[in-house]
Amino acid sequence: MKVIVLQEDLLRGLISVSRFVSPRAQLPVLSNILLSAQKGKLRLAATNLEMGISLQIGAKVDKEGGITVPARMIVDLISNLKSGRVSLEEKQGQLLLSTSSSSARLSGVPESEFPPVPDRIEKTSFSFSREFLQTLNNQIVFAAADDETRPVLTGVLLLFGDKPKAVATDGFRLSYKEIPFKGDNGVKRKEKLPPGKLLIPGRTIEELGKVLGDDQDKIDISILEKEKQLLFSGGSVVLSGKLLEGDFPDFEKIMPVEANFKVTVGKEELERAVKSAAVIAREAASIVRIKLDKNRLVVFAESQQYGDDESFLDAKIEGGDLEIAYNYRYILEFLGSIKGDEVFIETEGATSPSVLHDTKDGSYKHLIMPVRVQT
Repeated sequence: MKVIVLQEDLLRGLISVSRFVSPRAQLPVLSNILLSAQKGKLRLAATNLEMGISLQIGAKVDKEGGITVPARMIVDLISNLKSGRVSLEEKQGQLLLSTSSSSARLSGVPESEFPPVPDRIEKTSFSFSREFLQTLNNQIVFAAADDETRPVLTGVLLLFGDKPKAVATDGFRLSYKEIPFKGDNGVKRKEKLPPGKLLIPGRTIEELGKVLGDDQDKIDISILEKEKQLLFSGGSVVLSGKLLEGDFPDFEKIMPVEANFKVTVGKEELERAVKSAAVIAREAASIVRIKLDKNRLVVFAESQQYGDDESFLDAKIEGGDLEIAYNYRYILEFLGSIKGDEVFIETEGATSPSVLHDTKDGSYKHLIMPVRVQT
């Protein structure tokens, strides 16, 4: 392999693919990045066996070929070079990096020892817009679990039916979004989807949003049923990820049918009050209490060791007096996901789940389980 590339293009690509490297992998080659030159392009690839990425950058290819080298080292070396042309050449198991004023050598591992990472989509199953990807990351993914104890809860469920929807839950809160199947901000189906639903790891969706270029308006998705894998393609980037298997919780059963208590309150006012209460709540199991008292909402937190904090907010309240305890982080994460000026909250009671709505987005719901506390 012998190629010439621009330092800025190479560094940008290396930083993107290095996100998928396994620094403490049992297989040493998984700590490497693949560089492979062919047909006027330099391909960069990495994988942790759960996810993989392949992207291409423009290059002057004098000789085709490839090699894998340690990710951390090549990123550090390239980041310390000046902008301009960089020559990359593979010789006898080493990668030679050179510019007009510097040179370096890295020992590598043959391309043949690197696990296969898809670099193209053969058949598109469906596609969605970058705007929809951003919606998933802003409103859905944060509700998925980080804990791998129940892998199914680390995923985002996409349901394809008469009323398509996206759902994620960690068992304590749940985000629900109706999916538009029309227009540029939704999902476009290319073929019938046999399973009717897909369970995609939340981290895969997160990483997809981070590695796609800002100019990529559409993402094509291919379902590889035999391999239990999904391929995402946007421009020169192809990301591969595993489909999750298992029974997702029947979320519709826990959605309140009737609400005895309804509250409408300003988003900014509620956010400010919860952040203030969080100063105390951080030292008291993260619990804030919300009290409904006639036409005002009270946000309260207390700690025997540090004190208390209380805020009074004007609100439109239906249903009488009530007190509910929540994890303050769940409220703040929901408030950070909406664009409207007001929040609508409904619940059956102090021990029932509460459903929070963005008053400007009827397609989005967020459910939070209350915290049981001794009174």
